[in-house]
Amino acid sequence: MTAIPRPTRYFSMHYILLRILGLGWFHHPDEGDTRNFPGWYLYYSIATQLVWVVGFVSLETIDPFIGEKDLDRFMFSLSFVITHDLTVIKLCIFYFKNDQIQEIVRTLEIDLYDYYQNNKKNQATVRITRILTASFVFFGWLTIGNTNVYGTIQDLRWKAEVAKLNDSSLIPVRTLPQPIYIPWQYQTDLAYISTFVLETVGLLWTGHIVMTIDTFIGSVILHMSSQFGILQEALLTAYDRTILKLYLNARHDSQEAVPTDDEELSRIYEHSSQDDMEAVVLARFSGEEVGLALQETFKNCFRQHQVLIRCVEKLADTYSYGFMTQLVSSMAAICVVMVQVSQDASSFKSIRLVTSLAFFFAMIIQLAIQCFTANELTLEAARVTDAVMQCKWERMPPALRRKLVLVMRRAQRPLRLTAAGFAYMNNDCFLAIMKAAYSYYAVLSQKTK
Repeated sequence: MTAIPRPTRYFSMHYILLRILGLGWFHHPDEGDTRNFPGWYLYYSIATQLVWVVGFVSLETIDPFIGEKDLDRFMFSLSFVITHDLTVIKLCIFYFKNDQIQEIVRTLEIDLYDYYQNNKKNQATVRITRILTASFVFFGWLTIGNTNVYGTIQDLRWKAEVAKLNDSSLIPVRTLPQPIYIPWQYQTDLAYISTFVLETVGLLWTGHIVMTIDTFIGSVILHMSSQFGILQEALLTAYDRTILKLYLNARHDSQEAVPTDDEELSRIYEHSSQDDMEAVVLARFSGEEVGLALQETFKNCFRQHQVLIRCVEKLADTYSYGFMTQLVSSMAAICVVMVQVSQDASSFKSIRLVTSLAFFFAMIIQLAIQCFTANELTLEAARVTDAVMQCKWERMPPALRRKLVLVMRRAQRPLRLTAAGFAYMNNDCFLAIMKAAYSYYAVLSQKTK
C-alpha cells in the first residue's frame, strides 16, 4: 500500500494573502528564513498600510460623525467602522509578534514530525481550514459585491432623477455605495468613477485583512486540535507499535527491511495476530528489554505532549489581546448589523437586505471560527486522559505507569485560550456574545423607533 504523502505548507493560502496585503512576508517553515520584511517589501508594507489602513479606515471612521446621517447610513457605516478600527490591534500583533507566530507555525508543520504523525488526518485538517477560509471570504465578497450593486442602482436612479430636472432645480447629492467621508468633490462622472474604484479597492483590501487574520488564527487552532487527536492515537497504539517493532526484529529469517514509518507499522499490525506476535516477542526478548522499548516509545509521546502544550501556551500569550479584540468587535458589530437588518427588512430594501445579511453572517462566522476551534482544542487536549486509560497500561512496568499518571494529571488541567484573561474562547463564550449582542440590539432598536 502506498504511503500517504506528508502535507506541507499548511497555510500557503494565508501566506499569499498576508504578503499581498503588506502584513509581512511570512516564510514557510521549510524555507528556513524568518525575515518578515525583507528588502523592498518593508517599503511596500509601509505604503499599503498608510494608504488603506491609516487613510481609508480613517475616512470610514470619520463618516458616521460628519453631518446629518439617516439611520440606515449611520448603522451600515458604523458596522464597518467597528470591525476595521478594532482590527488595527490584530495588525499590531502580526507586525510586532511575527517571530512568535512563525515559531508556532514551524512547530505544527516541522517540529511535530519528529514524533508520531497521521498524514491522512493532517491532510484532512488542511482541507477543512481552506473550506473555512473560503466560506468566510465568500460572505465578505458577497457583502462588498452587493454594496457595489446597491450603489450602482442608486446612482442610476440619481441620474434618471437628475435628467428630469430643469436647469433651475436643485440637484440632489450623488452618493457612493459605501458611506465613507470623501474630502473632495466627486459629483462629476470622472471624479465619481475614480472615487467609486478607490472605495471598492479599499473595501476589498481592508476586508481581506480582517478575513485573512481571523481565518489564519482559526486554522492554527484547528491544527493544534488535530495534533492532540493524533497524540491520542499515538498513545493508544504505542504498545501495539512497540510489540510490532520487536516482533519484526525477532524475525531473523525475514529478508525484508524493518519498516520505520508509524503508519506502515500500524497497517502491518492490523493484518497480524496480536497474541502470536506477543508470544514471539516475549519468547525472544526479556521483560527488561520489552520495558525499555516501551519506555522509548512512550517517551516520544510524552515529549510530543509537552511540545503541544508549549505551542498552545505560546499562541495564548501571543494572541491574547487579539481574542479580546475579536469578542468586543463581534459583539458591537453583530448588534449594529442586526439593527440594520431589521431596518432593511421592514422597508423591503431587497438589495440592501442581502448586503446586510451577508455581512451579518460574515460577522457570525468570524466569531464562530475562533470560538468553536478553541473549544475543540480544549476538548481534544482533555481527551488525552482517556487515551492514557486505554493504552494497555496494565501490561507495562510500574515505572512507566507512574509516568502515565503524570501525563493524565497534566491533561486533566484544562488547556484554554483566553481573551486577555477576561473570558475563555469556547462555545459558551460564543453564545454569551450572541446573547449580549441581541440584548443590546433589543434596547437599541427601541431607541431608534
